[in-house]
Amino acid sequence: MSHKIGIPKALIYYKFAPMWRTFFEELGLEVIISPETTKKIRELAISSAPDEDCYTTKLYFGHTMYLKNKVDFLFIPRFGSKHKTDIGCPKFIGLADVLRSMYSDLPEIIMPHFNIAKGRDNKISFFIKAYLVGLRFTKNPIKIIQAFRKAMIAYKQYKKQLIVDIETLSRWEQSEIMVNDFPILKKDEKPLKIALVGHSYVINDSYCSLDIRNKLRELGVDIITSEQMPRELIEEQLAEHEANLYFEFEREILGTILYFINNKTIDGIIHLMIFGCGPDSLAGEVASRFSRRNPVVPLLQLVIDDLTAETGLKTRIEAFIDMLRRRDSSFAFQLPALRIT
Repeated sequence: MSHKIGIPKALIYYKFAPMWRTFFEELGLEVIISPETTKKIRELAISSAPDEDCYTTKLYFGHTMYLKNKVDFLFIPRFGSKHKTDIGCPKFIGLADVLRSMYSDLPEIIMPHFNIAKGRDNKISFFIKAYLVGLRFTKNPIKIIQAFRKAMIAYKQYKKQLIVDIETLSRWEQSEIMVNDFPILKKDEKPLKIALVGHSYVINDSYCSLDIRNKLRELGVDIITSEQMPRELIEEQLAEHEANLYFEFEREILGTILYFINNKTIDGIIHLMIFGCGPDSLAGEVASRFSRRNPVVPLLQLVIDDLTAETGLKTRIEAFIDMLRRRDSSFAFQLPALRIT
């Protein structure tokens, strides 16, 4: 009988899921992924997580509690960064230890630590750490190496499908193609082009984001997300504006906002932020300042937490979309950045 290993469907799961799942399945484990966030998982989250944690970290607690009696192991890697200088939020590094210290009845936690930033790790050490994880479940080195190889192939394919190239982005900007679901349009209505910006674990979690992607689709919006943006364009924007950040994932967010503010090829930008998230607040403030300097493309910043009402969020989005459809060219140059909590 194979071991069951649980992976909470929250936080950096949305960055590395194909890699993790492939690796453990190739080792012969049964991989149990927690379901999409639900009201029940949210209730588990609020009751089990520290009050001081940001909303997305609380949700991680909920997903973990959902899995704890269903698996033999939990996989909660202590992830620092895959960027050479910037790091991820410290919660990614400390989360496994915090959970283990708070809840002694959790299954054994597999928690390798990986951090490229400032020369701590590299490709060789990454393989070694994956190999050591594999040894916990099989003594066959060939099986571990093959599992690692297939996991890396799955991860590269996932990124290739997710991230568009510069030519594809240009075609999307010129309305030649769509890179996400077709928007629902009223008669004689043209789709609005909006960049939906935020952490992947927010914009891909329909419960956490209050189903914003579908709401925008129903309002006739053609979106591209920050996680789909070409990496070279993000790095170019950050280098040009000397806006390098200390936090890795915020590079994706700020670089996307800067690109569209400067290129003016879309109708607007919606930035989803999580209340209580320090790196989010930093990136949001920097983005807001750049937007006020160059307000041609309106920026709407929405702050979400566990008390955010769906009706209120929907009203704000609808007002923003209505403004974009009604504004004339002279008004476009006077629109400030909007931050709504």
